[in-house]
Amino acid sequence: MPLAFGMTPEAASAALELPLARVSGRRGSEIYYAEQTTLTTGFYARDRHLWLLFRNGRLTGWKNDWDRPAAW
Repeated sequence: MPLAFGMTPEAASAALELPLARVSGRRGSEIYYAEQTTLTTGFYARDRHLWLLFRNGRLTGWKNDWDRPAAW
């Protein structure tokens, strides 16, 4: 199940199949974080950092950040 605007933190966690960690924000406007490591082409690991913004307990936006290893 993909992410969709209006999801609760619990529904977003279930959709991603990853736990969410609350990073900051006051009640009603929180930022959560999820991280996933995947192998790419069998040579190196790639980390996916996902930041999710919730307002009034509902998902209003998200941003993907991909970390790539330094060049050899």
